[in-house]
Amino acid sequence: MAVYTPLDYAKSFVILLIILWALRRYLFTRITPDRGFMLALIPPILLAITVRMLADAGVYEKSQWWSVTPGIYVLGVAYGAALVGIGLAVQKRAGIEYWKVVLALGAVTVPYFLVKLIAEMTSPVRFFYPVTLAALLTLGVYLVARVAGLGFLHSSGNLGIVFAHLLDASGTFIGIDYFYFGEEHILPEIFINLAGTAAVMIPLKLVVVGTVLYLLEKWRREEGDELYYRIIKITIFILGFGPGTRNSLLLTLV
Repeated sequence: MAVYTPLDYAKSFVILLIILWALRRYLFTRITPDRGFMLALIPPILLAITVRMLADAGVYEKSQWWSVTPGIYVLGVAYGAALVGIGLAVQKRAGIEYWKVVLALGAVTVPYFLVKLIAEMTSPVRFFYPVTLAALLTLGVYLVARVAGLGFLHSSGNLGIVFAHLLDASGTFIGIDYFYFGEEHILPEIFINLAGTAAVMIPLKLVVVGTVLYLLEKWRREEGDELYYRIIKITIFILGFGPGTRNSLLLTLV
């Protein structure tokens, strides 16, 4: 049975808008959302995923304030902002690129949580079940896009976004159909119950994400707002990769 309510979605949406506004107002006036920024996202994403998983494993309490949605996103953003702030200060004084400082600080802090999570795993190899399926499906999307001339899917990072959301769908499918997990979200639960299998999430993800990416690329060509374009793409990636990685890691705990 779905865990999240319409009120939970409303709160999450408001928090997401606040986070995006704050990033646009205070962060992206100082740095560019480029390759370096994507590398700087690795520590906060890993921290958020591992803390969320430790809450699933019962190591931490499930609290919407910090360990599950929406608080886990706030925790990840706060941690990432702190690292970037330190990185920018070091960059200004020593000339070292901020993202290198962020990766170094992340390499010191994140492993503590990763080690705790690994200690909870009973079947680590299961992590690769949805990862492999998502990779094969993404390869199929790439080939179909080449044959069908769907150029928008070949724009920078779009196949990565497709993989992130197919990872989410694959983890959901394998977890529910083969390990008897439950679906936490309202709409996916409705579609899964109607179809009789969580495999329905794969074509649904492809349709939804493909449509969003097509409209986003069209908007970029017409409006030309590169900054918002990059911010939206990064957000879409995280919203797929975070839950997808969590779904895959959940399989290692059973």
